[in-house]
Amino acid sequence: MFKPIRNLIGAGALAVLTAAAVGLAHFLPEFWFSFYTDFSRTAMGWLGAAFGWIPFPIWEPLLVLIAAALIAGLIYAIKHKKILGWLTGLLEFAVLMVFLFMGLWGLNHFAPTIGEQTGLEVGEYSVDQLKQAAAWYAEQASFYAEGVERDGNGDVILPEFEAMSDEAGECYGRLAEYNERFAVSVPRVKPLLVSEAFAYMGTSGIFVCYTGEASVSTESFGLTQPFTICHELGHSLAVAREDETNYLAFLACRASQDELFRYSGYYCAFIYCYNALYAESPSAAKSLWDRCSEEMLHDSDVHVEHNKQYEGKVQDTAQAVNDAYLKTFDEAGVKSYGLVVDYLIAEYFSSHS
Repeated sequence: MFKPIRNLIGAGALAVLTAAAVGLAHFLPEFWFSFYTDFSRTAMGWLGAAFGWIPFPIWEPLLVLIAAALIAGLIYAIKHKKILGWLTGLLEFAVLMVFLFMGLWGLNHFAPTIGEQTGLEVGEYSVDQLKQAAAWYAEQASFYAEGVERDGNGDVILPEFEAMSDEAGECYGRLAEYNERFAVSVPRVKPLLVSEAFAYMGTSGIFVCYTGEASVSTESFGLTQPFTICHELGHSLAVAREDETNYLAFLACRASQDELFRYSGYYCAFIYCYNALYAESPSAAKSLWDRCSEEMLHDSDVHVEHNKQYEGKVQDTAQAVNDAYLKTFDEAGVKSYGLVVDYLIAEYFSSHS
């Protein structure tokens, strides 16, 4: 019985430490984030550098090995009648993973917003202001849609994934010239080994803080991949909220000297604004849509058809899990991704005032 008791004590101690850290981040943010964000960024940089030389996300095979070890441990525990020790050991391991997640990166969900850190004032906006911003993003997206390289079917031609990963790093390098807050130290974004599985889960990318790796599904819609790569790389900046990394992805794509990246950024920005506008005024949204370029409308049709092939119960379940995860940190679930619209409207008016 000694081992189960030891496991429970260990799990309890880690749970108390985790709760204490969450409490400090939530109730004393000025104190906590005076050091935590810098620590988190540094830790992600070290981990990203340590595993950056590996061409694939190391966390994927590690996850398989951990699962195999747990199953082997369970079989051993059943055979030797030590199931209580295995269960309490599993509990301790789970609490340890939560402790490491929060300690390394997760508490950034409670950090000051990007708007507060950069001085971008975000407020409430009228439908007319939303329409103005959406119209501008549509105009920019339509402009770049005409300049990107396409194949005989009119579809956008993507460069090699590694080239896009390198360009994303260059994008943040340009942003860092204006604000050192945007300097990333993670070597590269990696293609997922099980990209198709993530596509069926409706997930285009993931950032794993345990290894400091940003990973993207190569099965996600091609035009949005540059934006997604910049999004996942943005998480290495110790930015945890999804709406804020979407905004960072837009800024990074806009800073690119590559027309595909710029198009990807403006296209995604427009889609966010269009969806928000459609919810408020379908007629205004349709009027705006009808003014988009033929190339952009073609890409949108291909985008919809691409996503349809992965729809199903697996995606619904995965999205429900993701929704629960976001709500844990006071985000409004998957729909909170729409909050990026506030940043995009604020960005539009700050640059057109």
